[in-house]
Amino acid sequence: MREDVEDAVYGCLIGGAIGDALGAPVEGWTHERIRQEYGTLEEFKQYYMPYSNTEPGSITSDTTLRHYLCLALVENGGRVTPEAFAAVLQEHLNPNRVWINEEIVLKKLSAGVDPWTAGRGTVPDNKVTAAITPVGVVNVGDPDQAYQDGFNLASMFQDGHDRHATATVAAGVAEAMTPGSSVESVIATMVEQSSDLVERALDLALGFAEEADSPDELVEVLYDRFLDWRWPAVRWDREKYHAGEIFSASTLEVVPVAVAMLAVCDGDVNRSLVEGVNYGRDSDAVATIAGSLAGALHGAGAIRDEWIAKCEESNRDFFEELEGDPDADFQSMAERLVGVLERERERAAARDEQLSRLLGATDR
Repeated sequence: MREDVEDAVYGCLIGGAIGDALGAPVEGWTHERIRQEYGTLEEFKQYYMPYSNTEPGSITSDTTLRHYLCLALVENGGRVTPEAFAAVLQEHLNPNRVWINEEIVLKKLSAGVDPWTAGRGTVPDNKVTAAITPVGVVNVGDPDQAYQDGFNLASMFQDGHDRHATATVAAGVAEAMTPGSSVESVIATMVEQSSDLVERALDLALGFAEEADSPDELVEVLYDRFLDWRWPAVRWDREKYHAGEIFSASTLEVVPVAVAMLAVCDGDVNRSLVEGVNYGRDSDAVATIAGSLAGALHGAGAIRDEWIAKCEESNRDFFEELEGDPDADFQSMAERLVGVLERERERAAARDEQLSRLLGATDR
């Protein structure tokens, strides 16, 4: 049981970061290769990635982009439009910390492309899908608005169905943050708040989860019947694909798999993180989405202390770069987002007063 709103927000942020950092060393690996190498991977390892610190516990571009979005929410004191997020990225984004798609988007924005449509024609990418979770935080209790905001912001980086998958994640977090929510209500919300194609993908993966007796059995079925091979950043080669030498980063695989792992683990945050990592393939994205949802649902107090301590310690350089404060970290960002929620409440109260005056005047 989470302690309070700050625990829920911190759980969402640090849960996502831990999943990202745990999954990074085995990104692109098959489940079988991970099992042969580690048995079950649940410790931070050093890894190679051109746009990350790579020390054990360090985040990748999934969490990096998430915290640029957090900064935009904080600096704007509430919900943001693509223009507002674009302004923050143009002022603060270090292109050496993000993947090629985000570099392309930054160049588009610098050239004057409309932020609302900058995602047209970009490489299909799930970085913003993993990063969208703070939008759910500031829209707690309102999955409809979270979906709309998530879709709009996703349009800066994505096109087509990927934007809908991103919006579905935002809606799921909005429900997970809501007092009295459960893993069942989070999953039901995500299914409801989805396009036809995303709903179908969720339905398939959740059906496999319902039939599986264990996470390992679920993984076997997913590998046999669910893998998405359409990602166009690699040339299709069946042998290489099944050998794990190439893999899809499609939102139509990553989001349903993350939700299926959440379901088969009954929403337990630590189990969801471990099983998301050990699924393999785009392991950091799967685990960061599962960790964000479960972390928001149960709070940081439910997450292993040693994971939190190591992840906080390993990413201080990023936060100092982001905020210019050597004491900034995931927890301080959670505190700042609680402040954003307080301002959202003030806006809601002011709107309620305006509507009361308007309707009162109409009644007379």
